Amino acid sequence: MKLDDFKGSVPVFLPEVFFLGSLEGWAVMESLIGGLQRRATITAQGKLEEDTDTVLFTETYQFDDGHSDTLHWTIRKVGRGQYVGHENHLEGEATGEQTGCAFHWKYTRDVPQADGKSTKLNFDDWFYAIDGHACIVRGRAGRAGIPFATAHVTYRKL
Repeated sequence: MKLDDFKGSVPVFLPEVFFLGSLEGWAVMESLIGGLQRRATITAQGKLEEDTDTVLFTETYQFDDGHSDTLHWTIRKVGRGQYVGHENHLEGEATGEQTGCAFHWKYTRDVPQADGKSTKLNFDDWFYAIDGHACIVRGRAGRAGIPFATAHVTYRKL
C-alpha cells in the first residue's frame, strides 16, 4: 500500500483538525495469525497550541486486563502533508505523511506492560477518515522491523 493510492480521496484526514476536541475509541489487538490478544477503550483530548501551530493530543488506553497507558503527543505539520510527533516514551520522533483520506504514522515506543515492565515496539499505523467525525486505524506493531501484531482502532469525535 502506498500513500499515493489515496490521492484525491475524501474526506481528507488532517491530524491538526481531526485530533482537536474530545474523542472516544475502541481497539482490538490481534496476533498475526488472528488470535485476539487484548481489547481497549480509548479516551482522548486534543487542543491546538496556536503560537507554535502544534496539536497537543492526549489519549488513554484502558485495557481489558486492567492496566492503562496514557500517551501525550505533540504533533506538528512540517510541510505539505508531512508531520512530526513527539511523546514521552518515543525513541526519536514519529513521522507522518497525509494524502486524501489517509494518514500514515510511524514511530518506535517503549510500551508499558501490565507487569510494570516495558517493551520497545515499532509502530506502523494507517488512519483512514470515514467522515468528519470518525476514523479507522489499522496498525502493525513489531520488533526490529518484524511485525507480530495488528491493531484495529476506531475513533469517534464527541
